[in-house]
Amino acid sequence: MKRIFSLILVLVLLLGISACTSEAEPVEDDSFTIGLSMNDMGNPFISFVAGGIEEAAKAEGNMTQLADAAGNVQNQISQIENFITMKVDAIFIFATDPVALADVVTRAHEAGIKIVTAGGNLDGADVVMNVDQFKWGEQSANLMVEWSKSVFTNTTGKVIVLKVTNTSEAAKRSNGIIDTLTNAGFDVVVAETEALTAAEGRSIIENMWQQNSDAIGIVTYNADTASGANEFIMSLNNVDKSKFAIYSCDTSDAIQALINQSKDNQSVFRGTVGIGGPEIDGKIVGLPEGTYTIISRLIQGVDIGYAGDAVVSIIPQ
Repeated sequence: MKRIFSLILVLVLLLGISACTSEAEPVEDDSFTIGLSMNDMGNPFISFVAGGIEEAAKAEGNMTQLADAAGNVQNQISQIENFITMKVDAIFIFATDPVALADVVTRAHEAGIKIVTAGGNLDGADVVMNVDQFKWGEQSANLMVEWSKSVFTNTTGKVIVLKVTNTSEAAKRSNGIIDTLTNAGFDVVVAETEALTAAEGRSIIENMWQQNSDAIGIVTYNADTASGANEFIMSLNNVDKSKFAIYSCDTSDAIQALINQSKDNQSVFRGTVGIGGPEIDGKIVGLPEGTYTIISRLIQGVDIGYAGDAVVSIIPQ
């Protein structure tokens, strides 16, 4: 009888535990997914930002989905449409063409997806991370001004500019470069063909060189283009590398390494102006990490604390 009673008691206890388990409330999942819509992952700067956001999201148990438009606006539109279908929580966009993306960004926003963009204005974005593009170009050109004064004691030499004007923001940066160099007294030669990649930068300088071999330097719209121009200049045996300089805008670890080599003239890429990072809660933080923080806070519906991006000059270390 005691044995039967014990068995009944065990069954009752097991049934009670089972009932409690089945009635327990499910654990709430606060994780989220960010779509990364990048204009060209072939650009080291773009790759650097995307990789940093991925790492920051992973560290907090959140997901990212990366899409590379490879410079094609139709690709980017399709990729953002795919993010809408996937019902991601937010999309971070480096736009190929802000005007062409306006409609799909509106549709994403209407679907309840938060939108953060960088590199220029984008209609419909919740947060536009940006710097004063004209001043960014101006600061890059001023690096050339200071270098020329230190090497030649003047600012009258010939400087080639590789510009980009496919968006209003790109044109502002290019104008900041051109206007500053011109006002300083340089003989400024602006390439007719525009460049965004290392291959384009090398090709354009190579084609211009016969008519402009007396140039003392080059200033480019972005650092990837500058790396291509540097490759060409370094291949020339008749150029005094100690008296030639290339400056640009934006950066990455690879670009910093190339700039470091200019200390002993193993490179003529002597400096750039990078985004120091966003100011959040009164402090400047790293660009990828800060971008992730802004996106995360936006999704959570709390104050993002963003007060703009800072730019910093990057020279050999």
